[in-house]
Amino acid sequence: MDRPGGDSPLTPHQLPALPPTFVGREAELAKLSALADRARDGQAIAVVIVAGAPGVGKTALAVLWAHRQRERYPHGDLYCDLHGYSPGPPSTPHEALAGFLTALEVPGKMIPRSLEAKSALFRSLVNDRRFVIVLDNVTSPDEVRALLPSTPGCFVMVTSRSSLSGLVVRNGAHRITLDMLTPAESEALLRKVIGRERADGEPGAIGDLAGLCGHLPLALRIAAERVAAHPYLRLADLLGELTTEARTLDALETGDDEMSALRPVFSWSYRALDPETARVFRVLGLHPGPTISVAAATVLTGSPAVDVRRRLDNLTGGCLLFEVERERFRFHDLLRVYAKERVEAEETADERENAAKRLLEWYLAGADSADRVLTPMRRRSPLGLTTDVSGLLDFGSYGDALAWCEAEQPNLVASVHAALAADWPEIACRLPLALWAFFTLRKPWADWIATYKAGVEAARRCADPFSEASLLAGLGIAHRDLCRFEEALEYLGSALALRRMIGDAWGQGQALISLGIAYHEQGEFAEALGHHGEALAVFQELDDEWGVAQTLHFLGLTNHELGRFEKAYETLREALDIRHRIGYRYGEAESLVGLALVFQKIDRSGESGGHLDRALEIRREMGDRYGEAAALDHLGQLWAATGEVTSAKECWRDALKIFTELGAPRAADVYARLQRIS
Repeated sequence: MDRPGGDSPLTPHQLPALPPTFVGREAELAKLSALADRARDGQAIAVVIVAGAPGVGKTALAVLWAHRQRERYPHGDLYCDLHGYSPGPPSTPHEALAGFLTALEVPGKMIPRSLEAKSALFRSLVNDRRFVIVLDNVTSPDEVRALLPSTPGCFVMVTSRSSLSGLVVRNGAHRITLDMLTPAESEALLRKVIGRERADGEPGAIGDLAGLCGHLPLALRIAAERVAAHPYLRLADLLGELTTEARTLDALETGDDEMSALRPVFSWSYRALDPETARVFRVLGLHPGPTISVAAATVLTGSPAVDVRRRLDNLTGGCLLFEVERERFRFHDLLRVYAKERVEAEETADERENAAKRLLEWYLAGADSADRVLTPMRRRSPLGLTTDVSGLLDFGSYGDALAWCEAEQPNLVASVHAALAADWPEIACRLPLALWAFFTLRKPWADWIATYKAGVEAARRCADPFSEASLLAGLGIAHRDLCRFEEALEYLGSALALRRMIGDAWGQGQALISLGIAYHEQGEFAEALGHHGEALAVFQELDDEWGVAQTLHFLGLTNHELGRFEKAYETLREALDIRHRIGYRYGEAESLVGLALVFQKIDRSGESGGHLDRALEIRREMGDRYGEAAALDHLGQLWAATGEVTSAKECWRDALKIFTELGAPRAADVYARLQRIS
């Protein structure tokens, strides 16, 4: 990325590298330029679908055109691969927008939570600016509608194997469908890689090679790299190998198999690999997620990291694997299918099972290691690992742990479902729990709920009521945060029943707190008070200071709502003292706000501002944006009560901005307060 100068907005350049062997497609490139001209003249956003079969070069066309048009779009280019045809769940609009907002220099802690708020912020940031946006590997119109800017002058290209008629009908998209290359274009691509002198030295050989590849760009590139790797062999001899391979596989092909045209080329190139590189290629087919790091490949193959990195480089050199960022790789979707075919055919069932399980347990250990850095005080149960994955992941800082979780999120989610499908329920129920801190920090609601539901099923399969109760509690908290209280109470009630059944006193206390919060947030304060009172008795019996402080805090808030201000003061004061003593800063800020509210009711309102200022300072130091906005909201209410209208408005405007960015329902309350005071 570059910055034009001074305080100018960031100019992101997210496009992948230019395709090195692109040829032809002049008519399609000209049509894209004509559509861009029409959009500019008509002052409207242009959406173009580049459709076609797998391996036909859709991404290469879109990326090449966008690179060539950078002067036309001076504010930058944005790119997102939605992984619509990859294993595991595709990228969500939430994730794509988060990536775009990060590229546009929105700090992670300021990225809104809801899809609508993310989309609105994105549209605001690109308003009256000119961007080219490439949305790659899309399967349905709903995946991209939230990603479309509303400003005239932006140009969006969507690549898909589907026609995406809904985008044409509802969003006025234009469609360009790619066919195979012409014979002349195919030969030009081969000459570009093999070299003109060698290609022309054996008349007819290049045309035969193009025909054997079916004029499909992916097959042509792989075959050309295979030929280029043997500069001293006659083309006719290499062609003979490919022809023999194709004939051998003919009996296995079916007319509607999309691999039919490619399998001979893949097989020809695969069998030319040295044995260890070939093994790395096929074993990577066991990976459940869309991308794979060098570290994960090392675990999966069981080979030394230096050797694995060299094999990965060999595979990228032969176009059998693609490096998408530093130390991270992906297959083309069809090459992944072929790798899975080879690993099924050439590795024993035990070898496949051991490799896959070793990888999933490594992801589990990594997630647990990150969680211990993100939430060091959290109670944990043994992981029950059956393989040695110690020492492979060691996070030196909070930021390192969070960054690893963010980079691996799609793979971690895919691993939960893969473990369940492979009937390894111990992994499938413990991996979601190890992602607790990450999920609560980043709020990927769909992944959180889906993995926790899978975890509940897994826990029941392996008769692990402790994990089942923890997963049910997590589902309850996720639904409570989404204000889906009926479901939240059902999950939390089930968790409490299980905790009681297995005699887990600490878990009972935690479940009672969570239920009390859910009742409190619905205004059922008597129910909340009862549950918090039970939780306090549990934690006092256990002599657990964290739990005692937690329940005292929420007892104080509930007593405040019931008008029992002196009782509220006593419990909040005690909670604050404990939280300060044990170093629980988040809770300390929480109790400072609670005390500030009580002070306004018991003739100590002069102390409210000081407590809110201290809470605001802690929230900002921790990067807790929601807590910061809540403190600002309360400060605004305090200023308004004392007649300081200007200060109140300033606090509420800042709070409203943050709540809106986060997609928090509380934004409506702050907006209403601003309207009343204006």
